[in-house]
Amino acid sequence: MSVKVEVKLDVESMADFMIYHIYTSGAGMTALILGMLNVGLTIAFVMRRQFLLAAVFLLFVCLVFIVFPLFIRKKVVRQMQNSRRLEETVTYEFMEDGILTTTSEDSGKASWSKFKRAISRKQIIFLYDAQKRAIILPVSQLGDKYTEIVDMIFAHMPAPAVRIRRLDGKKGKVARFRKEEDRKESDRKADVDEKATREPEEEKGPAE
Repeated sequence: MSVKVEVKLDVESMADFMIYHIYTSGAGMTALILGMLNVGLTIAFVMRRQFLLAAVFLLFVCLVFIVFPLFIRKKVVRQMQNSRRLEETVTYEFMEDGILTTTSEDSGKASWSKFKRAISRKQIIFLYDAQKRAIILPVSQLGDKYTEIVDMIFAHMPAPAVRIRRLDGKKGKVARFRKEEDRKESDRKADVDEKATREPEEEKGPAE
């Protein structure tokens, strides 16, 4: 079984990916921690009616959670508008033994063991390998193949490494468990068929 899909990177998908990538790095996590700390300090100073200090810390909160993401998005949009990657169609084929990537100039296949994380973020799905390189899949371009691709990812990657929300609301483990149940059921039917087709042993008569 394989699932093939053609995608073309767009500016919004790339911007969402870069924001996630930056905010999950060491510096980004530090900024998020400081932002949450400033939220707590803002609330504390409001409760103490020290509104001037509360406004200062609220300003830091706005910088971390609003201004910085907007700045990053605008910067990525400017860079991507002149990028050749936006003009190129990439074909991904999800197979039992890996993912085949094909472009107009090259093609290559990576086994599932190469991918360490699979994440959905707003309108994109991306798979990280050990070198932090990523396959980026805009959800709007996957169409009715979305569920099949998600099922393939859950079936071939460790559950803790996958953070993808299915469109049908089911957890990814359901697909894996269903496959295991189907395999057990097929084995059970094979055993029954084998017993049914086996010739019965000749009955022994009473001892003379």
